[in-house]
Amino acid sequence: MVSFDPKAKEFLNGVHFAKLATIRKGGSPHLTPIWYMFVDGKIIVNTTPGRVKYHNVKRDPRVALLVDDGYPYIVVEGKARVASERDAKKDIETLAIRYTGEENGRKAVRERYWKTERVSLEIVPERIIQAL
Repeated sequence: MVSFDPKAKEFLNGVHFAKLATIRKGGSPHLTPIWYMFVDGKIIVNTTPGRVKYHNVKRDPRVALLVDDGYPYIVVEGKARVASERDAKKDIETLAIRYTGEENGRKAVRERYWKTERVSLEIVPERIIQAL
């Protein structure tokens, strides 16, 4: 696992949307916008087990994640895994609050996210490209 410099950590702790690229069964890329959080040098994302990104990661863990604000940006290349030791419902709650604020986040969690099965994916960085 590679590590992030202080400037990259500061940027990743900001609230930016990410774009997650996974590999489809036929080898083509699948790209999706996603919420993320930066925890202990790794990227955590949350999804449901029915999503394409979940099935792609289960089959082929190679991923790329772009976090940007136009310029500046960070690209993280690495491997993802299902982080079954994490509390996926707590993770989606943290993400909903992070991205939509306390009131809206808690409402979304109660009305939507906690009504579905959730899984967290942990991305372990192997290469970092940054323009900060």
